[in-house]
Amino acid sequence: MKKLKNQNGRSMMEMLGVLAIIGVLSVGGIAGYSKAMQKYRINKAIEQITLIAGNVRTFFAPQRNYNGLSCACDNNGNACYHWDFAAYQEAYDGCPVIKKSKIFPDEMLTVNDAGEITSITGAFGEKISIGVYSKAKSGDAQAFAITYFIGSNTEACIELMTYDWASVNVKVIGAPFETEASEGYLKTPVGIETAVEKCSKSSEYGFYYIDFYFDVDVDSDVWKNQF
Repeated sequence: MKKLKNQNGRSMMEMLGVLAIIGVLSVGGIAGYSKAMQKYRINKAIEQITLIAGNVRTFFAPQRNYNGLSCACDNNGNACYHWDFAAYQEAYDGCPVIKKSKIFPDEMLTVNDAGEITSITGAFGEKISIGVYSKAKSGDAQAFAITYFIGSNTEACIELMTYDWASVNVKVIGAPFETEASEGYLKTPVGIETAVEKCSKSSEYGFYYIDFYFDVDVDSDVWKNQF
């Protein structure tokens, strides 16, 4: 008879140890991936806002104002916000100026079968809007704003509010969820303490948004009277 050779194997404790290590590594990997994606989205948002601002200024430079920039959703020319497209579809103009001007990268645009823009989506999967404002004289249309929705992302809110926007001439940021104009409009650069306070407020809507005002005259109250 052949003698049976001794067979080496893993004990139950060793297997449990290996599984525990795999579990720890998996959790760490998921956390690292989530962190990397968060940073990517924040950087992408900054890139998009900067690119959009540059494209707006380049396209509208010959006429020296931003008339025609707003993506109108109704007969009063109100800017499109992310929940309004279906309700205003009958009067919706399809944003012909924005489409023609190539202000937004194609990856941000949703276009219907008629070739009309039906939404503009940012880095966080939330839709954004753009509109015309006065700079120093009522109706001069020499300033504009981008409303950027970021979901319920407090960290992104803080980083976007405290970013140095001087290179694209963002002089004022609209703080999330403020009802008083005196508290809702913050001159840039915004300090970290202020950003944490504003961004930490809960919202009945379940999302954050920040208004970025370009080219406004911060020494004039005229632009504030538009709201």
